[in-house]
Amino acid sequence: MKTVLIAGVFLLAGCTATGEAAKVAGQALGGSLEGGPWLITSVNGAAVDPSVRADITFEPGDQNTSAVYGTGGCNRFRGGWKQNGTVIDLGPLAGTRMMCEDKKMKVEGPVMSGLDAATAVVFAADGTATLTAPDGGVVSIRREKK
Repeated sequence: MKTVLIAGVFLLAGCTATGEAAKVAGQALGGSLEGGPWLITSVNGAAVDPSVRADITFEPGDQNTSAVYGTGGCNRFRGGWKQNGTVIDLGPLAGTRMMCEDKKMKVEGPVMSGLDAATAVVFAADGTATLTAPDGGVVSIRREKK
């Protein structure tokens, strides 16, 4: 009995050693969006043109002062954000309104629409995250490698 109990304690300790929730029988991974930048890799299944930078950074704050900022492909944006488990609240987002070359503008619209609609986040085992909207829209992001 002691052997089983000790093995169970080591098993549980190993699951929490990384500081992130472990994936257990199909449950979503937990995590935090804090930090960045996160590169926006796709919107609604369509890959973002790799020659166009679209990114988002989630700054921590206190007393509801957390800020989010980034670029939608052309214009810079900034706003507030909150995360409570898998529930997220982005915005309102304010941004510049410049015109850019066509390939950047084709990325900008879907990215900004996807971020405006996002209400939940799901983390994958590979460290990527998916922001989801009630209408089924998705924005896939991954932390930029340094």
